[in-house]
Amino acid sequence: MLHRSVITIALAIFIAVASLPLAAQTENQKARPENVPELLVKANTAYAEKDYLAFSNAMERLRMLRPYNGGYMYQSVIAYALLDEKSKAYDLMVRMQQQGLGYDFDESPETMNIRGTQVYDYVNDIMKMAANPLGETDQAFILPESVSLPEAITWDESRQKFLVGTATEGSIIAVDKDGQVAELLKANDENGLWAVLDLLVDTSRNRLWVTSAAIPAFSRFEPVDKGRSALFEFDLESLELIHRYPVPVDGMPHTLGSMVLSPNGDIFMADRTLPIIYRKPADEQKIQPAVALQGMVSMRGIAIQPDGGLLYVADREMGIMVVDIKNARSRLLKVPATLNVGGIDGLYLKDNHLFMIQNGNMPQRVMRLELDPEGIEVVAVRPMVVSQPEFDFPSFGTLHSENLYFFANSQTSANAGSNKAVTVLSTPLESSEDLAEPDFGKYLKQAVKDSKQSKEN
Repeated sequence: MLHRSVITIALAIFIAVASLPLAAQTENQKARPENVPELLVKANTAYAEKDYLAFSNAMERLRMLRPYNGGYMYQSVIAYALLDEKSKAYDLMVRMQQQGLGYDFDESPETMNIRGTQVYDYVNDIMKMAANPLGETDQAFILPESVSLPEAITWDESRQKFLVGTATEGSIIAVDKDGQVAELLKANDENGLWAVLDLLVDTSRNRLWVTSAAIPAFSRFEPVDKGRSALFEFDLESLELIHRYPVPVDGMPHTLGSMVLSPNGDIFMADRTLPIIYRKPADEQKIQPAVALQGMVSMRGIAIQPDGGLLYVADREMGIMVVDIKNARSRLLKVPATLNVGGIDGLYLKDNHLFMIQNGNMPQRVMRLELDPEGIEVVAVRPMVVSQPEFDFPSFGTLHSENLYFFANSQTSANAGSNKAVTVLSTPLESSEDLAEPDFGKYLKQAVKDSKQSKEN
């Protein structure tokens, strides 16, 4: 019932996180037992043996541990349907619909027990509508098919071009607004690059920063390098390598990914393998752990307030963490119950608004989140782009000229087998309408009233 790759990924995450010596505690968050792999095995076993009560219990526990995982929600509805627990199934379907998730339970024959009611038909129809295309996009350019596994994109003001980093070749290419491509850098023995996972242009200091890691997707990968990662500093104009900053040796695997630049020149980087944020101080020739985020399991996007006070770190399973840099304290970003913040890759900030690219749930989408003045709570939600025809695991992007430019499709391991050329789309930062919560309670009251009148007649 649950896909084999989900179990594999969860096991890898569990092993890595369970062995991490955390240096800081997350504020207002209790330690959680990381038993997701065990629960996945239990759920699969119970389903195969038609022990639907055990299947349901395992899925409920998984939802507690991974509250934004749409797949776990979907499987829970299936479990409730198999047990003919209509009330629980409808309640969860309503919650999914309110979060903007778009699934069609008619596609599963296992939902027969909960079909045929006004509530089911109403909610399922709205959920199907949530998967309809929405928003305004323009095709910026299509990368050549030879560009394999692009993982990073940024705007280079000095060249007036986009820079794209690739994982397969460890290359950095420049792309103009007409889509013309030129290679600037490529991994070799001299520069020591591996897969390129993020790019940061600092024109004021004439620097190009690159996070890189030795991962199996890299064409020159050597098993002896597995788990190694580093920050690379290049001269932006000449592209000469200035310095290489490896992650401190601690016996653990590391994968430096997304990074941001603080006003004073410090660079903060999210580790994709372990829940650690690293910092490269502007006045030091090394990187060091800045804060460990307990409970985070798969960190991706990272953003920073203009004054450098708060970091925002997106985790594909746990949502968005707000980090007070000065005090090395953290807390989950407060979001409305109607907002699902799972499956995020790209995360960007401008004018106290967060822009997130989600591919882990259905529908895949780009969302705009307005923050309160303190920057710790979401006060308004706006869907920008949803379910576009080009979408096939949209991932990372960059802000430029009042637009978000982003990869509309991916060639990542999560989207294995897709070698389709990657399209870069753009969407204006000011678009669409605020997301309004459906008044489902009003519908239920009307449904009851209509039912009573029908019986009286």
